[in-house]
Amino acid sequence: MMKRYVLMVLIFIFSALLSYQPAAAKEDTAQITLRKTAVSKKNVYTYIVKKGDILSVIVRHIPGVTEEDISDNYRLIQELNPNIKDLNELKVGQSLILPRKPLTASEEAETRTSAAIVAEIPSSSSTQSRPYSIKKGDTLFKIITRELKLNTDPKGTLKIIKAMNPNIVDVNKIYAGDVIKLPVKDILVKAIEIDDKKEGKLIEDKLVQSETTFQSKDKITMSPEARLAVIKHVITQMNGSFTSTGNYYLPIPKTGQVTIDCSKIPVIEFDDKTILFLDLENRAPDNLKKIISDNWTNYYLVKVDKKDDVIAILRKVFNTTKIYSMTKKDIPITIGTNLAVEFFVDWLITRTNPQQAPPLVQGLRLIYENDSLLPKAVKNYARKNGVIVTEISGETGLSGKPEEIYSLPAMPVYPTTSAKDFSYALVSNLGLAAEKDIDIKIFDTEKDGINLAIKADVVVKNNNKKYVIYSRDLSPQFITVLNQAGNELIFVTDKESPKNIMEKILRALNIPFVSGNFTFSGLDKKQAPYTLNFNGTKIKTNKDLYVIDFDIDQEIRGLLQEVWSANIAKY
Repeated sequence: MMKRYVLMVLIFIFSALLSYQPAAAKEDTAQITLRKTAVSKKNVYTYIVKKGDILSVIVRHIPGVTEEDISDNYRLIQELNPNIKDLNELKVGQSLILPRKPLTASEEAETRTSAAIVAEIPSSSSTQSRPYSIKKGDTLFKIITRELKLNTDPKGTLKIIKAMNPNIVDVNKIYAGDVIKLPVKDILVKAIEIDDKKEGKLIEDKLVQSETTFQSKDKITMSPEARLAVIKHVITQMNGSFTSTGNYYLPIPKTGQVTIDCSKIPVIEFDDKTILFLDLENRAPDNLKKIISDNWTNYYLVKVDKKDDVIAILRKVFNTTKIYSMTKKDIPITIGTNLAVEFFVDWLITRTNPQQAPPLVQGLRLIYENDSLLPKAVKNYARKNGVIVTEISGETGLSGKPEEIYSLPAMPVYPTTSAKDFSYALVSNLGLAAEKDIDIKIFDTEKDGINLAIKADVVVKNNNKKYVIYSRDLSPQFITVLNQAGNELIFVTDKESPKNIMEKILRALNIPFVSGNFTFSGLDKKQAPYTLNFNGTKIKTNKDLYVIDFDIDQEIRGLLQEVWSANIAKY
């Protein structure tokens, strides 16, 4: 009997969980489903949310993740964390279970070897470690040479540190603010001695490459013509000029002039009169750079090595100038106020002095095989908000989607001149039978001997009921008579906000709605990683209608309707 009772309780709890639906405004993000994930325990790890973290950044930093993995990782994270109601509202200190890329056979062997090394360190010494807080710009290689004063066997030391810190999944990815354990010197010596006696492969050399060496994903190879087109496009977007034809004559005081063939050494000029000679094939004589620097303060010779890809060249160009800088971007860019759009770029070119006009910003987004391009609507919206987005393919150079042409009906606009006009526009747009300024008879001459009618602001019919909207006060007697005649009364006033009037009417008409903040993720639709975010009211009828109180960009409106079937109205 007791077993049967326990079984019934468990069934009831499970049924309650399945039927639970959190009433959150962010219902347009991927929904959490209570089903067992196919990820094994050894392929997950715990991540502690830090200040400023958002899910889109965390997903991008999962070790081994690629662009095409991102949407699957979003789904897995939701399944692995059913206790978190809204993954778009993370709290500092919160624990997240994250999926990790399955280890290869060699990586598993390396992990077992590292664990064995730590296990063989005498237990009396195992506490001989000290905490270290990772600083901005740190790499494990830097920490080894600076903090441990060790210049020999850095790869073996990396293995020891990783074994002491199992939370470090990828030694190339450590984060400022994290605290790790570092071995004291005698422990390190013992561990290395043990390691030297063991067979097995050490951590691959690429893990200790200099931080100045780009990761393989950042290396871009393309034809010289495509590379030149990218460089020219990026520079001209920043109000610079790029000349790659004809000759440029550089006069040398009291000596003569130098003639530069622009097809071999293109000339770049920025709006502050800075002029750069881009030596693409390292042709210029070594003393030309000194001649230029000795005679002009705003002329520079930029030499390009054979190993330099287009990103390396652009970094040399912009970081040579005094007005621009080009830096790696690891967090998303957010633009817009009422309508916030968030997306990622790999590199950001900005003015060194933000007060300089115009305050140009350009983001470079590197596109790889199977990566999605940003919708043109997002890139155009970014440009309107001061951010130029240039997408670069590693094979073909400049990339981008064609202009999207959306067939949009006129956007409904609810007038806010009066509560009556607003109410009528709202219910009419919802497809309800509505009339404005209608006389409702209270008494009839034939029946009651007198004739009396009251003018209603709006009369609405919904689900075989008649609703009467008034924006002025009625006496209790009239209210009673109208109710007795089967009318449902809704009172609004001109003093109320349009949002309050709308919610009052929707509630009275039993039309489902939710007000709050709505997020639309491109990843949910197998697109590039971007999000659209705004506040409003979502009304559920035969279509999803979002009512907002700001002027929305029409291209973004078209994108919302095309991809998410989201219709927009405003007041």
